[in-house]
Amino acid sequence: MSVTIATDSLFNSEERDGLRLLVGMIIPASQTYTLPGADDERIFADILDSARANEVQIRNSLAYGVENGLGAKVSAAELCSRLEGQPVMAPLVSLVMQCYYRDDRVMLALEMEPRPPFPNGYDVPQGDWSMLDAVQKRGKIWRDV
Repeated sequence: MSVTIATDSLFNSEERDGLRLLVGMIIPASQTYTLPGADDERIFADILDSARANEVQIRNSLAYGVENGLGAKVSAAELCSRLEGQPVMAPLVSLVMQCYYRDDRVMLALEMEPRPPFPNGYDVPQGDWSMLDAVQKRGKIWRDV
């Protein structure tokens, strides 16, 4: 349960309802994998709490969603089509991803220990570093300030 009181919220009731619809479209619930959507109560509360850092950008995403049919008689598929890939939506999508993938239920479904990445870190398999050879051979491409 969120420790945010309704009057502490950055968003009024109508804005919260709109955001809940948007985040539920970004990551819908999965019956197949028994996973919540981003509009789940706990995840959505985290999104609202975390939105403080990027309030202006999140408001712009919401406004863009409303301009393109959110809350109107537009199908979810049509709205998704209108919003997909739009740069103004990037801050909201990023916020949703961050909050969703730090939820314990999601981490457990990914077979990851639900904990912060630090101080223990995570093992990352070594990749093929030779892919960077061309970049390293290119040399300096910036100018000193």
